[in-house]
Amino acid sequence: MTTLSFAQKAKKKVHKKVKKVKIVAKAKPQPAVEENTASSSTTQGICGTIVWKSGNMMPSPDRPIPPPKPIERELLVYELTNIAQATLQDGFYTAIASTLIKTVKSDVQGRFCVDLPEGSYSLLVREGEKGLFANSFDDKGNILPVTVGKDKVSIIVFTVDYQAVY
Repeated sequence: MTTLSFAQKAKKKVHKKVKKVKIVAKAKPQPAVEENTASSSTTQGICGTIVWKSGNMMPSPDRPIPPPKPIERELLVYELTNIAQATLQDGFYTAIASTLIKTVKSDVQGRFCVDLPEGSYSLLVREGEKGLFANSFDDKGNILPVTVGKDKVSIIVFTVDYQAVY
């Protein structure tokens, strides 16, 4: 009779459990944008989701962090813009000294797509009378930079979190 160590027994049990797993059905991945929307035909540009975070985002053992909520917003696509080309007041941009390329509105689920030529762009969202918002920069001070390659769609999640505390 062969004696198995604890590790060998555990390995044997795991191996048996893995053998019993069956794949019942293969689910197709859901597209990020509904098939019937005009934006789903984007073959080169930027697609993504705009989400809202507010309140206390500090981790706590007794309270889970609330998930971000998708929001409808107007997204403005500018040529790549450096922070030196923008006027910032109370956390919002009130003037941008670069070319506005396109605007697009996200749907109720926060989703958007915009067709764009190859290049680098800066993204901002309109926050009513407050101005334009973006909260990300690269190491050169470019405002929320996104690069679009030839026949590529860049996917982003734009988080609007000026009312969140981290």
